[in-house]
Amino acid sequence: MRITTAVTQLLLIVMLMLATQLAAGDDAAPPINIGTAKRLTWDRSLLDKAEGIRFEMHQPRRTGERNLVADKPWESWQLGGMSSLLHENGKFRLWYGVSHGIRHGEEYAVAYAESDDGIRWTKPELGLVEYAGSKKNNLVIAYSSVIGQVFVDPHAKAGEKYKMLAAIFPTKDTDPKRYLTLLSSPDGLTWSRPTQNVVREGDFALDTQSQAFWDRDRKSYVLYTRMGPWRQVGRSESADPFAFPAPQNVMRPDDPVKADYYQAGVTKYEEAANAYFGLVPIFFHPGDERGNPADGNPPLTFTYGKNPITAVAPDTLDIHLFTSNDSIHWQRRGDHVPFLGLGLNGQFDSRSLYPGVGYAVVGPEIWLYYSAYDCTHIESLDGKDPFSKYLGTITRATLRLDGFVSATAGHSGAELLTKPVIFSGDRLELNVDCSAGGHVNVELQTAEGQPLPGYSLAECDRVYHNNIRKVVTWKGQSNLSELAGKPVRMRLVMRDCKLYALQFPATSP
Repeated sequence: MRITTAVTQLLLIVMLMLATQLAAGDDAAPPINIGTAKRLTWDRSLLDKAEGIRFEMHQPRRTGERNLVADKPWESWQLGGMSSLLHENGKFRLWYGVSHGIRHGEEYAVAYAESDDGIRWTKPELGLVEYAGSKKNNLVIAYSSVIGQVFVDPHAKAGEKYKMLAAIFPTKDTDPKRYLTLLSSPDGLTWSRPTQNVVREGDFALDTQSQAFWDRDRKSYVLYTRMGPWRQVGRSESADPFAFPAPQNVMRPDDPVKADYYQAGVTKYEEAANAYFGLVPIFFHPGDERGNPADGNPPLTFTYGKNPITAVAPDTLDIHLFTSNDSIHWQRRGDHVPFLGLGLNGQFDSRSLYPGVGYAVVGPEIWLYYSAYDCTHIESLDGKDPFSKYLGTITRATLRLDGFVSATAGHSGAELLTKPVIFSGDRLELNVDCSAGGHVNVELQTAEGQPLPGYSLAECDRVYHNNIRKVVTWKGQSNLSELAGKPVRMRLVMRDCKLYALQFPATSP
């Protein structure tokens, strides 16, 4: 009897311990070490609670500038569609696709432009590639190649600082199949010849922009390319930039009519940790393979060459925003509202938009470049005489720094509570827009959720106005060095404001 009772008591103790551990849930998880890195508010992995918060996408301001236009013979069918930007040592550098004829592999090439201010661009005569008997042009890679992404490789061998993922199309002198290759360059202008296929397996198409880059957070190379069926986005990852495994699908269309994800448009956002954005051009496909429109409207009719075709969508493309914390799992933002929509009828950007890869930080803004057309996808291929009109403009849009998505609080107020974090800086900065009447108060808590003495909500100096880097203070004091290395929670009580990012930077010595 005594043995049975003892066993029963022991079992009850074990069950109680297990129940306590299960009830603890996330509280038992170790604190998240954020160091001094900025974290964007779209990163829900930091949040424990978000009461009354709306996560809101923000559209950039379109400048209407025609920064680059098709005005050279080698651009006489198309300029842009695919481009890649680097902002180095104050100089804007842009690699972009060009073509001078109807859609054949040998008609694609890569050109180069540069700018000191990001607004006025030049197409330098580089003397590298022959076109029509002359090297007086800005071509860096000859026809039969589709530009991917240009990136700086921190692990490159001497003379190979720059890498470009490019799709090679068949010609009489090359492999009969399209393939992806990685080119190298010491200066971004003189490029190695294609040598090998860097993706040896997988179901993917190569007539649009594929990408590869070094990911400092994941400490590996990441590749994106188009996959089937239809047009979707595939991803691969490798420690070797010259050998990637078969891509896996990471983005699939979810629109009610026939819509394809034309390319990934992914950029690693280097201003914050674990932050990636995808500017995905969604192609509202004219083909009727997927049935009638969901709204029951009659199908549209387009002319393809001399032949009319039935369509369930208007054959146009605009750009939608996707975000990710790990480059694998993506969230489409804006409830299907475009990040960059079409311009007014008759304008240069009224029918088709394609994103560029990369961005520039200029003061309190992010500058984005994208290609714009006043023709639909079919018209750009065959509906217009490709030799009668120079097609394409590369234009610029601007966005607040970190301003893709905000945690927005309305007039009734809202509250954010983070999980326990460990920081290594000495102050807290917020990127927040309170406009005229909004405000934020911040409380620092123990890992268990108790206010820390000196850092309570009541002791916080209320944050007002519109700031990119607002230092939070408590009774006039901002120094948090005594809390560095210790687990703390942040409680933010907000009203009528938009919070974009937070950071614990260290004061420069």
